[in-house]
Amino acid sequence: MTHFRRRIADAAPGRDAGRRRWIYVAYDQLDQTASLLAKADPRQTVVALVESPAKARLRPYHRQKLALLLSNQRHFACELAERGFAVAWQVSDGSFGDGLRQLQQRY
Repeated sequence: MTHFRRRIADAAPGRDAGRRRWIYVAYDQLDQTASLLAKADPRQTVVALVESPAKARLRPYHRQKLALLLSNQRHFACELAERGFAVAWQVSDGSFGDGLRQLQQRY
């Protein structure tokens, strides 16, 4: 986890975040080739990703499935950072919308 947090902190949007294009990618839409990310300029784009433990509590997910989903999302975030995207990562105790509002307030 420490490596992930360090990597995401390094890829966090800077002071120019408000002037960049923002793209939200849901946890079940992690694809760089079939989405808006395919044609996005990494230097001008911030990718918003939200992790929501509340979502996991809504249904009786299998623990290994949850681990796989979280791992996939975190690896995807690191791949985006390697491509040069700024990555805005938010863990929200509420919904995904709550997480996006938290990112909006932060940036």
